[in-house]
Amino acid sequence: MKILILGLGSIGRRHARCFRAAGADAILGFDPSADRRARFESETGGQTFETEDAAYAEGPDMAVVCSPNVFHADQAIRAMTHRCAVMVEKPLASDLADADMMARAVIKRGAWLHMGSNWKFHAAFSAMKSWLDSGRIGRVTGASVIAGGWLPDWHPYEDYRRMYAARADQAGGAVLDTHELDLLTWLLGPASLTGHVAHSGALEIETEDVAACALRFESGALGVLLTDYIQRIPRRRYHISGDGGTIEWDLQDGAVRLHLPGQPDAETADASEDLNDMYAAQAARVLADIAAGAPPVTGIDQALAVLRLQMDWRGGTGAAGRGVNPAVL
Repeated sequence: MKILILGLGSIGRRHARCFRAAGADAILGFDPSADRRARFESETGGQTFETEDAAYAEGPDMAVVCSPNVFHADQAIRAMTHRCAVMVEKPLASDLADADMMARAVIKRGAWLHMGSNWKFHAAFSAMKSWLDSGRIGRVTGASVIAGGWLPDWHPYEDYRRMYAARADQAGGAVLDTHELDLLTWLLGPASLTGHVAHSGALEIETEDVAACALRFESGALGVLLTDYIQRIPRRRYHISGDGGTIEWDLQDGAVRLHLPGQPDAETADASEDLNDMYAAQAARVLADIAAGAPPVTGIDQALAVLRLQMDWRGGTGAAGRGVNPAVL
């Protein structure tokens, strides 16, 4: 399979390495930045192009959209017009209008589309999903999640104020950046929410850097989520309670624990893997699902549901999309 990476920043380079290791026949890349193209070629051995047209002339089988959020819809739909399978990094799009057009394109063209969800391939989430699906903690009643990091530490090699996350015109911000709504609804089912966002002033950015929401799952369980760009020491913590037990995970700790009544010691599952392993596992699964004609792990319906929650969180005001041309559908 010939794979085209659209957007050659750090995540684009990571995906290129993982797809090559998973067995891709060729890796192509597009980015308007000559510096990023050069680094991509040096690190991955992929062939790069100055324009998307030149890249598509090579006949890729799949496009991986790793560009700033505001470009996701336009590039994903264009990939579908070239009969490519698509993997698009989260969020699905920067507004619901563009996302709905993506969904229409998937249906019209019978396209295969997976939204990036690398944490679903992490050992901690695999264990939590297994325990929850098998009813190990009984009826789930609540969940508490914190996920954040210090934005300037994300890419220490560049000015964080120029990153997509810091810029309104590229649809950055803590709400659209978070994986947690996708993960929580994957683990616990559909939900609605009430949310708040804040610009703390601690960073020189245009987007919200702190966001919190309260969730009500269709099952009746409640949840709270705090995500931000402010945590000076990165944190990712999950606490899921049920009437038969509790699940706890802290990324810094390296294990996910199942606490059951009457058992003094928690049942543990090792989750101290190299974080690149989940990206590698995702790449292998994507290629296997495409080859088998299997549905994507995170398809268009789930991706749309997550984006709707994100827009509700922001008060229904998503970043302005680029306005996909309906003619390309």
